[in-house]
Amino acid sequence: MDRATVLEQVRQVLDEELGVEPEKIVPSANLRDDLEMDSLDLVELVAVLEDRIGHGIRDDAADDIRTVDDIIDVVVRATAAAQESTATP
Repeated sequence: MDRATVLEQVRQVLDEELGVEPEKIVPSANLRDDLEMDSLDLVELVAVLEDRIGHGIRDDAADDIRTVDDIIDVVVRATAAAQESTATP
């Protein structure tokens, strides 16, 4: 999954599920300072993204999320890892 697709999914989730204004959702946006999210919002975001991408995101990866760009990195890595695990016989 490419970064632009992930960013669009993140925008949809933040807008639809958490009520974040779409124009604020840019890769450099800090979740706490710019988007006014708290730790429970982050848990909800990760859960919804896991449902949308069809596989889990490691808990330790989610611990380091501070910006929208961090979310994109985590989802891209999780998707790549899931594809590798299904491709390996």
